[in-house]
This record gives sequence, C-alpha cells and structure tokens, in this order.
Amino acid sequence: MTRVLIIGAGGQIPRYLIPLLQAQTAITVTLFGRHADALPYDGLRKITGQADQLSDLVEAMQGQDIVYMNFDDKAITELVVTAMHQTGIKRIIQAGVLSVYGEVAEPFAAWNTRMMGGTVAEGRGIEALEASDLDYVYLRMTWLYNGQRREYVASPKGAPFLGAQVTRKAIAQFVLDTLTGKREDHRASIGLWEPGSENKTKPDFY
Repeated sequence: MTRVLIIGAGGQIPRYLIPLLQAQTAITVTLFGRHADALPYDGLRKITGQADQLSDLVEAMQGQDIVYMNFDDKAITELVVTAMHQTGIKRIIQAGVLSVYGEVAEPFAAWNTRMMGGTVAEGRGIEALEASDLDYVYLRMTWLYNGQRREYVASPKGAPFLGAQVTRKAIAQFVLDTLTGKREDHRASIGLWEPGSENKTKPDFY
C-alpha cells in the first residue's frame, strides 16, 4: 500500500487527481490544506493546517510514503523538505512552472515571456529540491486548462520546451502514472505539455 499526502488538496489539479487515486486499491490518500475538512471527498483522511508551518507539515506527514505538493513556492518547499527529513519520507512530486531554466522554445517563448514576466526562475521549489537528497519529480507544466484529454508529452531537463498547453486532467494522469510505477522518473525535472501543441505561438484558449 502506497500512502500519499496531497499538500494543497483544495487546488484545481487535485480535483482531477483525487478521484483517480480513490480508484486505486493500492493507494491511500490524505488531504492537507487550509480548509481540508470542507473538501467534498468521502472516505479520505483530511488534515487542516498551514503549509508554511513546519509543525503542521510534520504532523500531516506521519505515516506517509510520498508527498504530492500542488503549488510552487521555494520557501514552503524548503519547509516541506525539512519536514520530510524529520519524518523519513524520501519521495515528492511537485507541481511547478515552465521556463525555470529559460528552456521554452520559440515561437511560444516570446508570448510566454510577455505573459509571465522576467522572474519565472526566481523563488521556485526546484531550487530546494535539486539541493536536497530527496527522490523528487518536479513538473514544469505549460499553460493549463480544464479539458478531457489525458495525453501528455514528458520532456526531460535540458530539452527544449515546445508545448503551449495541457489539461489539468493530463497532469493528474502523469502523477498517477508516477505513483503506480508506470513512469520511473527519479530526481527529475519534467516538462509537460499536450501532444499537438508544439510550435504554437500561444495556447488555443488565449
């Protein structure tokens, strides 16, 4: 049995991820967030707490095997890493952003830079993860939308980032594939986009 803690369980990706995990008989899920008790999921353990409080994180991580962190903030990621060390957890998946290495290729790069500004690479969790000894997977997600497609392209660190869009359901599928062993990424920073969105100047929904 794999025990998964979702930090930031009230976010949009967990809306797709949690039902996928509930369907897995070999996975148990604990939800952690500021208002976890109000989340509309039956049969799951829910812990209300603050991700910027080390004591709350340590309490939530007791007995867990892997952490899924649904947002990207370097300072909080550093706290999460500390809590993982204190509780003996080694594996983490973190939802992050594209362009942390300046890897986005043209023609999409010009639009992405204009929309996101010039500070994308600053204060990101990948810095804390790469400096740690954890078995991490950092998700460099392109622009997200709510659609039904589950397909994704997974691009390793060092490769050009080509895709302009991806569904939240596809991100949830990637996380599920990682948790169930379909994917074997370790200490990896993975770019994620939708097949067919390569070489677009911007997402279709803009």
